[in-house]
Amino acid sequence: MSREEFTVCKEYASYDLIFSSYALWDMCMDDENPEKKELFGEVDKANKKAFDDALALLTSGDRSKVAEVENILKKQREENKKRMDLFAQVTDRLVAYEYVLNRVELSFSSDDELDDFLKANPEEAFLNRIMIYLVGKKDKQLFGTRLNSIVGEIPVQITKNKLFEWIDRALTLYIGSDETSVDELLYMIKMAGLVYAPGELLEGYPSLGKLLSDFESVDIDGLTKEEYLKLKDNMFDMSEKIDFIMNYYTHLQRCVNDALALCITGKHLENVDAIAKPVATMLDSYIESSPDFDGLVEFEGRIEGLSDRLQATMGKVSPDKKGSADEEYLDIAVVTRLLSNSLFAEIDPVFVETVEVTKEMIKAKEDKLFDELATVMRASSKRVKKAIIAKILEKLPPFMTEQSEIEQYIRVNLFNCRSKAEKCAVMAILIDMMENDV
Repeated sequence: MSREEFTVCKEYASYDLIFSSYALWDMCMDDENPEKKELFGEVDKANKKAFDDALALLTSGDRSKVAEVENILKKQREENKKRMDLFAQVTDRLVAYEYVLNRVELSFSSDDELDDFLKANPEEAFLNRIMIYLVGKKDKQLFGTRLNSIVGEIPVQITKNKLFEWIDRALTLYIGSDETSVDELLYMIKMAGLVYAPGELLEGYPSLGKLLSDFESVDIDGLTKEEYLKLKDNMFDMSEKIDFIMNYYTHLQRCVNDALALCITGKHLENVDAIAKPVATMLDSYIESSPDFDGLVEFEGRIEGLSDRLQATMGKVSPDKKGSADEEYLDIAVVTRLLSNSLFAEIDPVFVETVEVTKEMIKAKEDKLFDELATVMRASSKRVKKAIIAKILEKLPPFMTEQSEIEQYIRVNLFNCRSKAEKCAVMAILIDMMENDV
């Protein structure tokens, strides 16, 4: 790799760090909706302070501190990832719980109201509307996405064993492919299946832990309308707070990635400051909590001007070269990954060995997955178990392709739903989905 590649990455990281750090500061200081910050605890503030302190060392111009800063940022990066994993796990739980609550929403309606809804939405006309929604644009990828969204809402009338059969069918498609691809699907299945418990990190967010505990202990069928609305409002409010803190960690991770990229590029650009003086001045203003927003004008357009050159550098990095890669090559591979849109991607190691998926490998992974899912389902209520199955089906490659299969699935699972209130609720959800996805 030449000096030019490292220079491009350094300049891109420098300018991106200015805008990212200022956006982070603005987000933390925004008091327009203070209730959204209620989850923001001491540990989250400490994580930002750790970054700010590391950045201060980096902007000091003392090259002897760069290795120390690099180690601090690598640890911070892993800490940020743990927090994001926690909130992703909680979000999947809230998705499952929302699924449950949505299906009892119309149980407080009268029979006459439900009958009026069904008369206004005859089954065959509704089914025809769904099919037009699915195939109308003749786009295979869009068809798969929309079908999965519909399957994820329709009441499930299948057993655990049938679910496992469909998972097996999906995983078998990966035989002969790279192991990382099947592991990505397994991760999504486990997230939807609530296999990953939030764990001890949740202790730092007592209000969030209480909400999950309250839902898991509540008798859904015994709720009054007022209790139902309160629980749903609490879940909605918590979702907004989680969105805020996940957005916070996304901003913080981008800052950490940019700063780490500067540490690494600096090792290959001798006699050059790790951070150019004008950039350091802007960052010092951020560190001192008096960001110079007017000064951003000078740097506008510079990132866009470097984008093509950065993409060209990224194009020179290939996993096929990892065996004979020297330190410069490995470092540029790490830096380009840090500057990519995959903010939480693994960088140690930056390359992994390609392993071909075999039938025996699938069997071993399935056995472990099925044991984990069975354990979760045994501990879950009937309603949550149905939510788990529906959300797992939503993650699988479409298991229906023929129109007749899809129509039959909807007739059996939706139109034959034993609960009139649930049937109407799901139809209302699907109508809203179709109307808002144009």
